[in-house]
Amino acid sequence: MKSKKVISLLLTTALTAGLLAGCGGSGDSGSGSSGADSKSAEESSAEEASGEAPEGSSEEVESGGDEGGSAEGEAKYPRDENGYPDLGGETISIWFAMTTENSGAVSTDMGDYEAIKALEEKFNVNFEFIHPPVGQESENFNIMMSDEKLPDMIFCRGIDRFYPGGVEMAYADGVLYDYTDDINAVDTPNFYNMISSDPFLMKAVTDDEGRIIRLGAKICGSEEADLNFIGPIIRSDYLAAANMEVPQTIDDWTAMLQAMKDNGVEYPLALDKDQLIYTSNIFAGAYGVSGNSYFVKEDGTVGFGPYEDAYKDFLTQMHEWYEAGFINPDFASQDTDSIMSMAAGDRIGSTLIHLYTYGVTYFVTTEGENPDKVMVAAPMPVLNAGDARNLRSSSRSLGDYKYITADAENKDACIALLDALYLEDIDLMMANGIEGVGYNMEDGAPVQVPLSADASKEVRLGSCPQQWHAYEDTDLNYILTKKYNKGCQDEALELWKTEGTSGSISNFIMYNTEESETRSTYNSDVATAVEEWVMKFITGQEPIDKFDEFREILKNEGHIEELIAIQQSAMDRYGAR
Repeated sequence: MKSKKVISLLLTTALTAGLLAGCGGSGDSGSGSSGADSKSAEESSAEEASGEAPEGSSEEVESGGDEGGSAEGEAKYPRDENGYPDLGGETISIWFAMTTENSGAVSTDMGDYEAIKALEEKFNVNFEFIHPPVGQESENFNIMMSDEKLPDMIFCRGIDRFYPGGVEMAYADGVLYDYTDDINAVDTPNFYNMISSDPFLMKAVTDDEGRIIRLGAKICGSEEADLNFIGPIIRSDYLAAANMEVPQTIDDWTAMLQAMKDNGVEYPLALDKDQLIYTSNIFAGAYGVSGNSYFVKEDGTVGFGPYEDAYKDFLTQMHEWYEAGFINPDFASQDTDSIMSMAAGDRIGSTLIHLYTYGVTYFVTTEGENPDKVMVAAPMPVLNAGDARNLRSSSRSLGDYKYITADAENKDACIALLDALYLEDIDLMMANGIEGVGYNMEDGAPVQVPLSADASKEVRLGSCPQQWHAYEDTDLNYILTKKYNKGCQDEALELWKTEGTSGSISNFIMYNTEESETRSTYNSDVATAVEEWVMKFITGQEPIDKFDEFREILKNEGHIEELIAIQQSAMDRYGAR
């Protein structure tokens, strides 16, 4: 096991090498994250094979194990009638990489948010934030890791994004504090009661070593509100003019697109490059494969969409639609804003879109004032009527990870703080800001005050301090009646909710250090090959007859079969938790 000193030295060396390489003109483009965080951990297969739960495992927590802290007796920090812990005036230091919205609101210090100030007062605690300069998060993180002492906690986009080997390696190196034995009904009642009553969440917050590692993480989605927010929408008047119903199969789509083209619709199907190549499995799913990701095949094994035989049929269909003029020819250079602009100009008949984008762009600018330009939702198409739809993504996930370092001055105070974030009124404040400034209550539900470009400093500081709230999109009724209730938003969510997720890889699988290194080595090669070849196949720059050549590149240069095996192992470990 490496000590923190050793890994810090390695990080510093890597940083220096990176800076020198940068002088030569090469750079790291980075990668954003939208709820899909890097995850890694190792498996304790011998103990699992024996049928005995490893020490500190989810089984121990679930059975109410009381070896950690004061599971029997008084809490380490007393709570008042509201459930607020009194943290005794402790000062907790937090490394926190700001989002664009954060930096636009407070500029230099998260502590300027009114909600953060209120949290300090309610819990009798002081926060000392360490903010890396925007755009220099990676460099700042590596420098911090070389310091003699780490801050008490490292919040979102730190460990998972920048630590070599991810969270699993950070534990192995002794960088993070393992609080598994501290999770109990007395010291962490909110988190403990939540995961103990939900086996799904219990597996989600546990790594492959049996450690509880997600205290303080945001819980996204729920069993009731397991939704898909991206899908196809169609202009209802163009559909009526084509004398057609909402399409169900690929053949229905072909007939509809042809009819729209015959009726003078400029682009019956408008997509940007990402939608066409990555399609969230919406069109590729009809052929039983993912658009550009790993998925679970009918036999229960893992596959990679573009490496499957059936992907050739998907590409053939997309090429035929492109050649027929159904798809906007400039998709490679157009983005979502361009698509929405064309939609507002009556130039498109259908598209794939996130419902939030539809609500704040097309509905606000066009549909809301022109009832004759209504959009309707369509299901993920199938190849044959009656085929199952099981490749949509699940919205059940975790995000905004928060870690306690091994150097934390008062680990118990950090644990109590993270647990208290799950209190209902605290979550309401951290998700919306200060009532009357950041949000207003309407019909018993919070409605946020829009943050326009010219919003006052008071409104910005009274708004939601991102990456602090504990729940998101868990209440189906609230989502359908308050959050996604414009135009076809609610109908689309209800429709797409009926589509299955059994073909999608779990959001909670984790990779061990070796697997993470292999993925880091070859993932970019696979992504580059897929984008280049798929673009050429669809536009006709390369004949579909070269599909086998493309597959050989994925195999030999992208090591796709090794990557598929990694996904399989990670999925198997998740199933055994």
